[in-house]
Amino acid sequence: MKLLTQLLKIIKKIAASGVRDTHDSESRRKIYLLNIFLFTAILCLISLGSLAFHQHASSLALADLTIAVALSALLIYLRYSGNQTLCSYIGATLINIFYCFLFVTGGVSGTAFMWLYTYPIIALFSLGLRHGTIATSLLFLFSLFVLAVDLLTQNVNLYDFSFALRFLPSFLLIFGLTYIIEKSRADAHKALVKKQEALTQAIVSLKKKEKQLQNAQDKLEHRVAERTKELVDTNKQLKAEIEDRIKAEKETNRLQNALSRAQKMEVLGRLAGGVAHDLNNVLSGIVSYPDFLLIDIPQDSHLRGPLETIKKSGERAAAIVQDLLTLARRGVTVKIELSLNSILKEYFDSPEYTSLCTLHPDITVETNFDDTIPRLKGSPVHLQKTIMNLVGNAFEAVNGKGNIRITTYCRQLSSSVHGYEEIPKGNYIVLEVRDDGAGMSAGVISNIFEPFYTKKEMGRSGTGLGMTVVWGAVKDHDGFIDIKSTPGQGTTIYSYFPVSSDKNVIVSEARQESISHNSGKGQKVLIVDDVQEQRDIGLSILKKIGYRALAVSSGEEAVKLLKQKPVDLVLLDMIMLSGMDGLDTYRKILLISPQQKVIIVSGYSENERVQEALKMGNGAYLKKPYTIDEMSRMIDQELSSTR
Repeated sequence: MKLLTQLLKIIKKIAASGVRDTHDSESRRKIYLLNIFLFTAILCLISLGSLAFHQHASSLALADLTIAVALSALLIYLRYSGNQTLCSYIGATLINIFYCFLFVTGGVSGTAFMWLYTYPIIALFSLGLRHGTIATSLLFLFSLFVLAVDLLTQNVNLYDFSFALRFLPSFLLIFGLTYIIEKSRADAHKALVKKQEALTQAIVSLKKKEKQLQNAQDKLEHRVAERTKELVDTNKQLKAEIEDRIKAEKETNRLQNALSRAQKMEVLGRLAGGVAHDLNNVLSGIVSYPDFLLIDIPQDSHLRGPLETIKKSGERAAAIVQDLLTLARRGVTVKIELSLNSILKEYFDSPEYTSLCTLHPDITVETNFDDTIPRLKGSPVHLQKTIMNLVGNAFEAVNGKGNIRITTYCRQLSSSVHGYEEIPKGNYIVLEVRDDGAGMSAGVISNIFEPFYTKKEMGRSGTGLGMTVVWGAVKDHDGFIDIKSTPGQGTTIYSYFPVSSDKNVIVSEARQESISHNSGKGQKVLIVDDVQEQRDIGLSILKKIGYRALAVSSGEEAVKLLKQKPVDLVLLDMIMLSGMDGLDTYRKILLISPQQKVIIVSGYSENERVQEALKMGNGAYLKKPYTIDEMSRMIDQELSSTR
């Protein structure tokens, strides 16, 4: 059954070969018949030709195979051209010639003349009544002529009189029956065509009436549309005005919230900056004097432990002050070109991270750093502080068994992204910190970066400045933040840092090694600071490391002194409450000595005044509180440099 189905499919495919969408039903019928006639004839001719070769009738076999090849070419041409008319005439002509050849050579003797009965069917069905009758008549007349010559002369002895009596009436009978069948079919087809034409005319008439009805309906709808157009336009205009008003109100609210946040951060920043400046002056003694005393105390002295504890406590306090400076948005000093992946790896090797993992042993941390990300311009200290706060918050959010994933990758934004804040298009390095902790509500997210806002227990989990420090540090790097969080489903914080395109940034990864404290060679160094304790600390350190030190309490005194006694280097405090500040003093000093070497010193970090001083030619900046190593290295570098 399956084989029969496959065979029927093949026959159907062969019969439809050459049919085009442009063919009418009559042309399709003729193509189907022509394909069947040709394919059947090819098979029969190949079989008969093979049999003729076997019977040593070479000329007959050659004729069979030649016509088979010609019909095969015609079948292929019909398939690819769809030219039914030409193929029908060529096929009928080839078969006519072949049958004439068979008749002349005696190949239709015996019962083989019955093959000629197929020709009326082939000619009439494929060529139509008129041309089919002509083609059949030519074959019949040719056969009659051959029989007459054969029977009336003694030269040809192919057929006898009984063959003629059998062949001629039977051929005419087959031709007559075929003619009647084809004429009946043709008449029926013409009647059907007429009915189709009448139906087509009826359809055209109906379509005209339908079109008239449609025109009347269109006119009615047009009248209704004209009456309602004004109302629709008014409604659209009102809707557009409402949407514009809603958008304007949302934008106003967003700007008001941003302004309120900026004002709040500005006020708190000024407060934090002022407090940080004063604390740095106080911490200078706590950090510098223990360092100073440890130089002379033996390694086995029982005093080294307490002094080192005091120094470390001062350094931890200085780190907290650094958070205040970041909050004040005055925390980023010199930016260098660096690798974010390197900063992350350095943090994961730190004692702070080890302590977090020890306190939360059930939390699994996964990292996926893209090694192809470019370098960015930034501050290693502030980026590490950002990473520390983000990872610490993620640990606190999980608070039990869970997972944290830290990822870095590049992202190119072809258009702005509207998230927690609007992130403009551009190329960014993204730091993604994801946790599956408790998540945050929209209210918590809206306040997350406010100073001292925390959901943690004060005194145990932090000061409430962590996320504020993150916000300030990211903004100092010209970056943006986005947050996605759902209560009970965790939180993901994205930090977008723009890819550095500044070719003039410092490229430095190496850490400076500590140099010998006694690096001075008696060079004269002037300290300018309005705080007595700072002058005392500076004088003590400078003398200890081999420099001749002088100190004055104001910019005016420094200018007066430099007019009388030139010095090798000036340590100039930028923030002095009375008289000239550091920048004005520096301008006066350059008027006296344009090549004077100066190191800017400040406990207020790098503000606009410091940046302006650096642009004027000064190449060094020392932040309070400083250690002896830092001061010694900075002075040595500045004195060794050439202007």
